[in-house]
Amino acid sequence: MPTCQHCYAKWSWRETFCKMFTFKNKLKCSSCETFQYLSKKSRNQISLLSVMPCLSSIPLLSFNLPIKIIISLQFLTIVLALIWMPFLYKLNNKDEPMW
Repeated sequence: MPTCQHCYAKWSWRETFCKMFTFKNKLKCSSCETFQYLSKKSRNQISLLSVMPCLSSIPLLSFNLPIKIIISLQFLTIVLALIWMPFLYKLNNKDEPMW
């Protein structure tokens, strides 16, 4: 779980999960009200994890599985990725460039 780099408060899974859907570059700590930024490594890991459900459909389609099985496996993969994403969040006080 992410920890604020200013006040060292550990964020809960639920708090982190809710902040995942803000689509903002900076996240506000609920304890000290300072802005925190995702680390470069976290952004890379989260972007790779978000691509996994799409990439998992390629082998499923090549094996000619029924569409109901493919859709249910895709749904399961998306749910597991969403559950796992808050654990990949690491915070910084400064915004790091991606490149």
